[in-house]
Amino acid sequence: MDERTLREIYLPAFEAVVKDAQPWTVMCAYNKINGTYASEHHWLLTEVLRDEWGFEGLVVSDWGAVHDRVAALAAGLDLEMPPALGYSEVAVVDAVRDGALDEGVLDEAVRRVLRLVRQAQPALEEGGAFDVDEHHALARRIAHQAAVLLKNDGGVLPLRPAAGARVAVIGEFARTPRFQGAGSSQVNPTRVDIGLDELTAALGAQVSVEFAPGFRLDSADDDPALLDEAIRTATGADHVVVFLGLPVQAESEGFDRTTMDLPANQITLLQRVSAVHDSVIVVLVGGSTVQMSTWDHRAAAILNCWLSGQASGGAVADLLTGAANPSGKLAETIPIRLEDNSSYLNFPGDPGVVRYGEGVFVGYRGYDKSVVDVSYPFGYGLSYTSFTIGGVTATVSGSVAGGDLSVAVSVTVTNIGAVAGAEVVQVYVGDLESEVARPVRELKGFAKVVLEPGASTSVTVDLDERAFAYWSRRLGRWAVEAGEFEIAVGSSSRDIADQVLVTIAAPSVAAPLSVDSTLHEWLADERGRELLSGAPAAGTILHDPELVKIVGTFPMSSLAAFGQMGWSRDQLDQLVAAL
Repeated sequence: MDERTLREIYLPAFEAVVKDAQPWTVMCAYNKINGTYASEHHWLLTEVLRDEWGFEGLVVSDWGAVHDRVAALAAGLDLEMPPALGYSEVAVVDAVRDGALDEGVLDEAVRRVLRLVRQAQPALEEGGAFDVDEHHALARRIAHQAAVLLKNDGGVLPLRPAAGARVAVIGEFARTPRFQGAGSSQVNPTRVDIGLDELTAALGAQVSVEFAPGFRLDSADDDPALLDEAIRTATGADHVVVFLGLPVQAESEGFDRTTMDLPANQITLLQRVSAVHDSVIVVLVGGSTVQMSTWDHRAAAILNCWLSGQASGGAVADLLTGAANPSGKLAETIPIRLEDNSSYLNFPGDPGVVRYGEGVFVGYRGYDKSVVDVSYPFGYGLSYTSFTIGGVTATVSGSVAGGDLSVAVSVTVTNIGAVAGAEVVQVYVGDLESEVARPVRELKGFAKVVLEPGASTSVTVDLDERAFAYWSRRLGRWAVEAGEFEIAVGSSSRDIADQVLVTIAAPSVAAPLSVDSTLHEWLADERGRELLSGAPAAGTILHDPELVKIVGTFPMSSLAAFGQMGWSRDQLDQLVAAL
């Protein structure tokens, strides 16, 4: 992975946490980065994490990520987990004794471990308790906001069945909830809401709720008996809700998914149910994106609930019935097919090596740059109400040169629907002309607002210098190019409601001109063009745009060797000296 990609895409989340929150611990990864294990990566663990970002805490290894305890200690890894007793400590002692490891490095790691122990001691002494019911209620509210309403044709949701109506609930996930991840992410819930039970209670005694599992979770094969039962249950129902998703064996730590598809038996179930009912509502669960282009046309509504915790069943009932209004937005793009993804040609790569060849064009950045159609774009999410976003303004203050650049982006948001709801205003920035390849637009800020029907509010999102910068490999730092930037505001990366241009003044980031700079680079530089124009023999060439187009990418030193460009190597040296 090149450093620009690492800096712009993969490090910023860690950087923000370290700088803003100063956590007690940071964990290193298992893998190698550009040939060096993360546990032995001095540049990552010390130069970036501690020297640049100011991290003061302890670096711990992921479980079994240490291969050379001495190299890891020298790189900045303080605590090995689990400790390779009888090996690691012996290697460290030997390295200190023979001078291969500075004892001061070991002492500093020991201090960090002891400091963490001291910081943690009060938690063991204080004891404590918490309100189980209130925490569960909080989990339910969080699950409300995490769900993303992807589709709602004809306003089929929220469910408002009349007295005496029959609602068919189909899908094993309705009674066997998938609410958390597998492997090390598993936690012990205080209780777990069952979606079928919660929806039945929410609809009330005057509505008949009938259930059919439809498929098995331990197999992707069709079960004819379960399919037939599901069809009978759906036939003639007033409403049909189908729970689909990824079973636990489809996604976990330690292995990669081999497909983006739902299990085949679930797609068959949806096909069969949609054949007997024209308004099927799908509730989708799972920890990662699934391909939907092969089946979403069979659903009138799709509510993606992800893995939303122990209260997910109650939250689903609230969202389906309108007791809660969906407001979540996609944090990733849902592609039409796996092959459309910008990383497709690079993953899984060669044995032991994955090349991040897509660079900064990850996710929506890649889809937008390639103008690829998607199923649902980044930032997308519907509501039971409607909003307008408009009147964008952008006020520039400070400067890049002064280190205090700030752009205040303001818009007006109005709830034009009939119920209260929340909208996420998303602010994207695009550099209209750049020396490096940049995405069409990138999310640089957002704000969530809750509005009653008919209400309006002004929203301001402040952007700092980093919002306009890219990582310059040549300069080894964040850089802002002077010029025009487009600030686009909307409700997704592809639903832009309004936009405005701002002009940012900044010191030049161009490389100093030299004999090896190209003719184009000399002409793009104001002083360089002036010097060339003042050279009588060069004037003819500069006024021949076709010739400049042909030879413009040549280094000036190479053109000097041609002997017919209007300057010799000695004259070129004089021009450089004049700069």
